[in-house]
Amino acid sequence: MDETIGATLMTDLLETVAELTHLRNKDALETLFADAVYRLAGATRLVIWRLAGRGGEARLRARVSLPNGRGTGGMEMTLAERPEFRDCVEARKPVEVALSNQRQTRHIFPLCDERQVTGLLDLVMPKRLDVPQMGLVTGLMRVYGNHVGLLDYGHRDELTGLLNRRTFNTLFKEVAADEAERAVIALVDIDFFKRINDEYGHLYGDEVLILMARLLEASFAELGEMFRFGGEEFLILLRQESLESAWRALDMFRARIAEAVFPQVGRVTVSVGFGAVKLGDTGAVAFGRADEALYVAKQRGRNQVQCHEWLVMEGSLSEAKKTGGQVELF
Repeated sequence: MDETIGATLMTDLLETVAELTHLRNKDALETLFADAVYRLAGATRLVIWRLAGRGGEARLRARVSLPNGRGTGGMEMTLAERPEFRDCVEARKPVEVALSNQRQTRHIFPLCDERQVTGLLDLVMPKRLDVPQMGLVTGLMRVYGNHVGLLDYGHRDELTGLLNRRTFNTLFKEVAADEAERAVIALVDIDFFKRINDEYGHLYGDEVLILMARLLEASFAELGEMFRFGGEEFLILLRQESLESAWRALDMFRARIAEAVFPQVGRVTVSVGFGAVKLGDTGAVAFGRADEALYVAKQRGRNQVQCHEWLVMEGSLSEAKKTGGQVELF
């Protein structure tokens, strides 16, 4: 490689790494990472896919597509549709595919956190990556992954890996202050969880919590954020969802839990209460409405989903909820 070109590339690379590690917004970080790989590796096309679900139900949704940018047009497919993508996820190793018709090579890299594969880096090159290019791509992936891990540290529940209460407060304030944002807050409670701990022990109780978190991620990863609020309570902040569409997604999740078989414990059910996030809400106020709906779900037999607004319309709940005014409870 020409010394001038090599020095320019090194300078560009160092500036990119510095900018990557400076960012705190994950969407901006993801976009910059994609642009850096696309540009520095000399790719023809690049897509970052987000993985949601597991097994035959797993789906891939495009997050960034270059040269088009973040506007991907909703590209989505099942993992089963693309054997090379499935092989990459299952082996957690890069996969290389020759594109004979286009005289190009596709390189697929798994994007992982500490627990699992979370997505794929799909790279189409004019020719096969050579050793320096491969080192460049994997190096940028490590920088990106390590920085995402640092951003997540302290914001996630240690047992389940879901976001924690502190992170909820920060995200909720942003949502409630945005006039254009439409969101729903849902509270999920595992039915008779104390009985599980008493009969099977806390080890199996923890296993239920971990599996519940994985099912939450599989069901809602593309719809919003999920939090563990301690004990057997989970909270979901659904973005851009109407009450009707939120109910469908939540009831589908409820049914999925009821059909699942948990190790040693067997069948488990959940009760869910939810409501709309209103402009200017505090986390405590919105949580209180969802909690009221959850209480009704339990009173009416558990293993069901109840909406606060609909319960108000039918006269089962009042509109007002005493939650301590504007004081944050979390």
